[in-house]
Amino acid sequence: MKTGKYIIVKKCTKTELKTILNDWLVMYVDGLRSKMIFEIAEINPTVFVLKVDENIDDTDFFYLVNYCAYPIGFKKTFEAEGHTIATKHKTLLNKNIYVFNNERENEKDKEYDNVWITTEENETYRFNFGGKFKKMDFRNNYKSLDINNLSIIYEKIIIKKDELLDEVKRKEDEKSRRSIAKRFKIISTILFVLIPLVFLINKHFSKFPDWMLTYSCSTLVAMWFIFDYKIFIDTKRTLICLLLSLLCVVFGINVENIFMATIATIPLSSVVIMWVGNKILGTKMDYLYDKLDRLFFLISIIIAVLISIFVFNPILKILK
Repeated sequence: MKTGKYIIVKKCTKTELKTILNDWLVMYVDGLRSKMIFEIAEINPTVFVLKVDENIDDTDFFYLVNYCAYPIGFKKTFEAEGHTIATKHKTLLNKNIYVFNNERENEKDKEYDNVWITTEENETYRFNFGGKFKKMDFRNNYKSLDINNLSIIYEKIIIKKDELLDEVKRKEDEKSRRSIAKRFKIISTILFVLIPLVFLINKHFSKFPDWMLTYSCSTLVAMWFIFDYKIFIDTKRTLICLLLSLLCVVFGINVENIFMATIATIPLSSVVIMWVGNKILGTKMDYLYDKLDRLFFLISIIIAVLISIFVFNPILKILK
C-alpha cells in the first residue's frame, strides 16, 4: 500500500532544503530506485513541506526526517516533522504516525541517531537507527497534518540515480584529491628536511655507514612514490618528487659501493614509471592497483630497479 509521506521543515530556505535533500539522496544512493519524484512547496518563507517519493519506505523516511533536522555540513539545525501512514513495521502498521526529533532528549543523551514516533492512538515510540523500537512511558499527543487544506503550489524535483552516482563519484574524487594534497605536503616537507639532516648528522658522528643511509632513504622514498601513485597526476607535485629523487641521488652518488649508488636512483626511476603510467593509463592505474594489490608494488619495484641498472647506472659510472 502506497501512501503520502510529508515532511514539514521549519526555519530554513528552499535552497537549504534542496541541498539537504540532495545530500541525503547521495548518502543513500545505493538503495534508491533509478528515478524518483520529490516535491517542495512553500507554506511561508521559512516553512516548507517536502512531499517524499512514494517508493521511499518507512525506515528511510525516518532517516530523512532526522537528516532534515540534523544535516551534515550546516552550522545550524532545523525543525522537522514527518507525517504518513505506516506501511512497513509491524508495531506501527497501517497507523497514522507523526515523526519528530525530541531535541530535549537528544541534547540530554547526546543521541541524534533516532526519531520519535507518535501514533494516532497517542502511543509514542523511539526508533533508533539500529532498527529497534522502544515504547515510551509518557503520553504525547498525536499531531495530524491536513495537507489538502494547505494552499500551496508544489515544485516537482525529478531525481535520477545515474546523476546521483556521478555526483557521488565527483565528491569522492574531490575528497581524494584534498587528502592526497594534504598528505603530499606533509610527507614531502618531512623528507626534504629529514634526508639532508640524517646525512649531515651521520657525517659528523659516523653512527652508520653511508650505504645504509642511502639504502634506507631511497627505499623509503621509492615506496612512497609507488604506494601514493596518484600524486603524479599533478604536474607541480611531480616536479617536487623529481627534486626529491635527485636529492637522493646527490647523497647516494658519493657512496663507494656502486650497487648502493644505483639504489639511490630507484626513486628517480619510480618517478618515471608512475608519471608515465598515470599519463598513459589514467584511471586504469586505479584498477591495476586494486586488482593486483601487492603485485602492483612488486612489478613497479622490479621495473624501477631495471631502469636504475640499465639506464641510470651507466650514467652514474660516467659521473663517478
